[in-house]
Amino acid sequence: MCRTAHGIRIIVAALFGTVLICGAVLLDARLSTIVEQRVSEGTAVTGRVVQANRLWLSRSYSVTRMTVAYTVDGVAYQERFSSELDQGRRHAGEELTVYVDRNDPSKAATAEGYATEDLLLQLPDLLGVAGGLAIVAALVWIKTGRHPGSR
Repeated sequence: MCRTAHGIRIIVAALFGTVLICGAVLLDARLSTIVEQRVSEGTAVTGRVVQANRLWLSRSYSVTRMTVAYTVDGVAYQERFSSELDQGRRHAGEELTVYVDRNDPSKAATAEGYATEDLLLQLPDLLGVAGGLAIVAALVWIKTGRHPGSR
């Protein structure tokens, strides 16, 4: 019975990891579509970078966050934008074109792929890493014949 439970745990961990990775791919595609749609259908306004930061999540992976101030129909907005794909650096005081959702001006994007969904833009990567770790854990359990909680 113990071997059966161990086998079931391995299968569940591998399936869980696979589901997380598939979810990450689907979410990434959906977010890219939303950003592209916002840029193509949004109202273009001029924004000004208030603050820009690059956060290093690992040695080879960084995320750029910037706070952008812009005005739509006389109402001022200051939103945090995020991108994992930026090739250039933005600096405080720099102007940029922001494409604003006509229904909700607090949702915006830039042609470079920055968008106001901040943490949501990073979620596909986090899901992918979690899925990969679950699959690696399943492989370790197969190789060693033990799961992490056993002695």
